Amino acid sequence: MIPLFKAWGFVGSPIGRALGVGLIAIVALGYAYLKGEKSGRADSQEAALRAQIETLRADLRITMRAAEQAAAQEAAAEARATTLNERLTTYEDGLAVPPTGSGFTADDVRGLRELTR
Repeated sequence: MIPLFKAWGFVGSPIGRALGVGLIAIVALGYAYLKGEKSGRADSQEAALRAQIETLRADLRITMRAAEQAAAQEAAAEARATTLNERLTTYEDGLAVPPTGSGFTADDVRGLRELTR
C-alpha cells in the first residue's frame, strides 16, 4: 500500500496538478456536451413540430379552398338544374296541346307523356 503522504505528494506536484485540472476540464466539457446535445435534440424536435404545424396549416388552407370551390360548383349545378326544370316544364306545357294540323288529340299526347315517365 502506498503511504498516504506519498499520494498527497503526487497530487501536489506539478504533474498531479496538471492532471487534476485536465480531469476537471474533461468532466466540465463532458457535462457541457451532454447539456448541448439535449438542447440540440429539443431544438430539432421543435423545428420538426413547427414544420409539421406549417404542413397542417397548408393542408387546411387547401381543404378550405376545395370546400369553397365545391360549394360554388354545387350552387352552379343547382342553378342549371332549376333552369333545365323550367325549360322542361315549358316544353311539357307546350306538348300538352297537340300542334294544329298534326292529327294528334289531347288524349294521344297524354298517353305519350305517361309512356315516357
